[in-house]
Amino acid sequence: MNVKKFEARTMKEALDMVKSQLGPDAVILSAKEITKGFGLGGLKSIEITAAYSENILKQRQYVQSRMPENDKNRFDQMSAKLQKETMKKSLDKKILSQKSIEEKLMRTQTAYAPQKSTGYNTVSSKRYIDIDNESDSTATEPRANHAQPLTQQAQKTWNNQTDVQSLKSEIDQLKQLMTQFKQMPQNFVQSHPGAEHGVHFNLNTSFTKLVNKGMLPEVAADILVQAQTQIDPVKLNQPQYLETWIGKYILNSVPIVSGGYEQFHLFMGTSGSGKTSSMVKLASQLVLQNKKRVALISTDTIKVGADQQMKIFSEILNLPFISIRTPADWNKIIPHLGQVDHVLVDFASLGLRNQEEINYIKKMMPPIYDSVRTHLVLSAKSKDKDLLETIQRYDALNVTDLIVTSLDEATQHGQIYNLVRLQSKPLFGFGIGPKVPEDFERATTERVLDLILNLTQAPKSQDVMI
Repeated sequence: MNVKKFEARTMKEALDMVKSQLGPDAVILSAKEITKGFGLGGLKSIEITAAYSENILKQRQYVQSRMPENDKNRFDQMSAKLQKETMKKSLDKKILSQKSIEEKLMRTQTAYAPQKSTGYNTVSSKRYIDIDNESDSTATEPRANHAQPLTQQAQKTWNNQTDVQSLKSEIDQLKQLMTQFKQMPQNFVQSHPGAEHGVHFNLNTSFTKLVNKGMLPEVAADILVQAQTQIDPVKLNQPQYLETWIGKYILNSVPIVSGGYEQFHLFMGTSGSGKTSSMVKLASQLVLQNKKRVALISTDTIKVGADQQMKIFSEILNLPFISIRTPADWNKIIPHLGQVDHVLVDFASLGLRNQEEINYIKKMMPPIYDSVRTHLVLSAKSKDKDLLETIQRYDALNVTDLIVTSLDEATQHGQIYNLVRLQSKPLFGFGIGPKVPEDFERATTERVLDLILNLTQAPKSQDVMI
C-alpha cells in the first residue's frame, strides 16, 4: 500500500481529489484541519491522508486508457461504487477475450499433433504433417480427406494472430505508462497560485488578478502576505474588504514627486521611450497653464535632426531654443539663463551599455549642482526586465525620478508599481497619448491605483495631434 496526502479548502474538494487520482478503492487514513505555513491569520484548510493499492490504481488507469475522452469525463464524475463496477466489467471482458484466444491456440496445437490412423492402426513417421500438400507420398487416402478441414483451421488461427499482436502492443503501452507513473513523485500536495510565495489558498484569486494586471508574482505576493498578517481572518474572507485594503496599501506605498519646481530639468532615456515628446509637453504646460518662462536646450549631437521637433515647437510657443554641441558651449549660455524660470534639456537616446556612452552623457551635462532634476523617461510598452535594467544603467547619472509614457498603448500597468517597489524611484509624470499639451500629467497615487485596478475609465482628450 502507498500513502499520499491532499490539501483543499473543503472536505468535499479533498475527497474529490482522492477519488480522481487514487481511484474508488482508496482508504482514508486521516483527515484534519491545518494552518501550517500560512501566516498569522489562522485560516484553515483540510488535509487528508489516503492509502491506495498500486495494482488497483494501474487497473483504473488501464480502463481509462481504453475509454474515449467523453467517457473518461463521465467516469471521473461517477461515484466510487459505479467506478468499481465499470472497472470490473471492462476487466472481465478483457479476461474473457484473452481466454478465447488461448483456447483457439490450444485447438491449433491439437490439430498439429501426430494423429493415429483410424483405418490402418499406423502412425505417421513425420513429426509434422504438411496439410497443404495432398500429394505427400506418405499420405494415405484417409489423411488426404482430412487435409482441407485442417487447412481451414490453420488459416483461421493465423488470422487470429492479429488480435494477439494487438493485445501485446496494448500491454507494452500499459507497462510504459506504469513506468512513467512510478518515476513521478508520489507524496506531494497540489499547490495553488502564489503558494510558493507564501500566499494562502483563500487569496489565490486576488493573487491571480494582480499578476494579470502586470504585477510581478513576487510583488503581488508581498502585498497579499502583508494582508494575511494585518487583516482579521474573518474580514480576510470578504472580497470587498480585501480589495479596499489592497487599494489603500498601493496608495501608501507609491512614491510620488510632490514638488518638482527646480530650474533645470534634464530628460534622459532610450530610443523610442517618448523622451523628447514628454519634454515638449511639459514645456507647453509650464508656458500655457503656469505662465512660466521656459528655455529649451538640445545636447544630442549623435542623431541627425534630433533637435528639429523642439526647434519647431519653440517657434510656435515663442521660446528660446539652444543647441549645445560641445561642453564649452555651456559656459557661454549659463550666464543668460538666470532670466528664465525653467530650463528643459534633452539628451541623446542611448542605452548606456558601455562606459563610453556614460562618459558622453556626463560630458554634455550642464556644469551646475543646484536646482537640478533628472528625469528618466520609460515606455509602459516595454518588458519588466528591460525597464529594470534601464533604471540600473542610468543610476550612474543620478536619476531623481521616472516619467512613464505610452499609457494609452499599454494593455497592463502593473509594471509601474513593479518599478517603484523594486527600484525605489519616485514618479514624476505620465505620458498618456500623442496630444500636446493635454496628454502629459503629473503623477499621483490615485492615478497609479486607477491604472492598475481599472477603477474608472480614463477621459479621452480632444486636441491637436503632434
